[in-house]
Amino acid sequence: MSKSKSVDELTILDLKENPIWEWAIDVEENAEQDETWVRPSETKNFTVKLNGSIVSGELITNNDDKFPMMCSLDIDNNEVTISSIIFYNEIEDEYSALEDIVKEFELPLSINIELTINGKPNSLKFSANKVDIYKNDIKTNLN
Repeated sequence: MSKSKSVDELTILDLKENPIWEWAIDVEENAEQDETWVRPSETKNFTVKLNGSIVSGELITNNDDKFPMMCSLDIDNNEVTISSIIFYNEIEDEYSALEDIVKEFELPLSINIELTINGKPNSLKFSANKVDIYKNDIKTNLN
């Protein structure tokens, strides 16, 4: 039985079980499945082949509040870009898109992602300001 699901139903718990979720556009297991469905990747090693997949991370505010989050990740040579950041507020039991509530935070925000990339454990650190968030394009380097 597959764990494919609509991206709207993807949770932080899903990402704790499987750190990389890829788009399931090549398989239609049921009549309801379309291009918005994702499935757990068969690998825990992120490579260029998985560009656009969803990974988990941690969003940290200037007040040191920490929120689990998920985002789309792309690698191009040594540059890593994240977008479509969704974070989870455990107290409110609520998921929110970062760009929708950016005005509620003092900027910049920090984002950390721990992930194996090209066979090596990586600790990616991002700093997000208002322009980055509104452009939906936050970048860092692999090294």
